[in-house]
Amino acid sequence: MEKETIQCRIFRNPEKNAIALNEILYLGRYHPWHSGNNPDFDDFSSSILDVKDQRIKEMNHFTDRLQSILSDTEEYVICVIPTHAAGTAPSGIRTIAKELCSHTIIDGTGILSRTLETPKKATDGNRNMESEIKSLTVTDKSIVRDRPVLLMDDVTTTGTSLKAGKCLLEQAGAKLVVMLALAKTQQDRSS
Repeated sequence: MEKETIQCRIFRNPEKNAIALNEILYLGRYHPWHSGNNPDFDDFSSSILDVKDQRIKEMNHFTDRLQSILSDTEEYVICVIPTHAAGTAPSGIRTIAKELCSHTIIDGTGILSRTLETPKKATDGNRNMESEIKSLTVTDKSIVRDRPVLLMDDVTTTGTSLKAGKCLLEQAGAKLVVMLALAKTQQDRSS
């Protein structure tokens, strides 16, 4: 019996679908604020901080951007990486993901839950894959079972959180999991 070739159809662009099977996609580079000491901090980076602060204008901006690149004809589930707090605390990325849900895009924004609070990674929290997996749980496997999943986060640096979430969603039976962050952290020039 021939093994089924898994194809991604979550993005409108076929090239993005092919890349998404192997890489974390992101919309832009985030240059950390560092208490105002980063000369590379730009408007995009400021917008990312506004999403983290759940500012409506920027959440709407990113929702519109994502609607322009995501398929609205294919059925898939959107999941998000929870904040460092235990449970599924409100976050800008969760609000954006909920806004993207439609008749073909299934709301899985509460599927991944943090089982215990973890230190914020932006302030030197652990980026260990095993610790990250242990801090997460899949609350309802039936929503992702045999379905493609778009797993989203606001910012990725090393990809640990997204990769841990992907691992758990695949173990829960997701057909495929592609990862997307609004931004990828750009290490500053002095690093």
